[in-house]
Amino acid sequence: MPQSDEECIRFCLNDHPEAFRHLVRRYEIPLTRYLRARLGNAEDAAEAAQETFVRAYFALGRLRKSEAFLSWLLGIADRVVKEAWRAARRSRAVDVGRVELADASTAHETTDDAATAEAVARLPPPYREPILLRYYAGHSCAEISRDSGVPVGTVTKRLSRAYVLLRKHLAGKLSRVEDEVTR
Repeated sequence: MPQSDEECIRFCLNDHPEAFRHLVRRYEIPLTRYLRARLGNAEDAAEAAQETFVRAYFALGRLRKSEAFLSWLLGIADRVVKEAWRAARRSRAVDVGRVELADASTAHETTDDAATAEAVARLPPPYREPILLRYYAGHSCAEISRDSGVPVGTVTKRLSRAYVLLRKHLAGKLSRVEDEVTR
């Protein structure tokens, strides 16, 4: 049974398509979280994740660096998101009757998660990728370095700068919410 991404990809390309299932299991949760942050909806994120994996499977032969599979997968996911946004713009028919109010007890937790996910999604790609790999995929700095082909020091610097950007973004949201409450 293949263990690493490289082994799974090699097995897939050598007429063992069932090995792709291991990649899906490994990256399904981080990819869906990433897509939910970008799309703002769990159902759309699940659909986009499925589309992303299908496209990745059929394009696997064009992957140049198998050790950078997750980065490549996120690139495909970004294209799927952009297509979803374009499709939504084309068929923008707002139905106010379909708006559902969240349960008050889960609204705060959902808002915090959504704010964090939105902040991560708004990071520039050089900072977003290490955050996603580190916290959603559980990679170490050394693994991120190896996968992205940049020195470990660069990875840690990018993570550090990403933290600063996330703090600023989330602090800005918090101050806007506090301003609205005090009015």
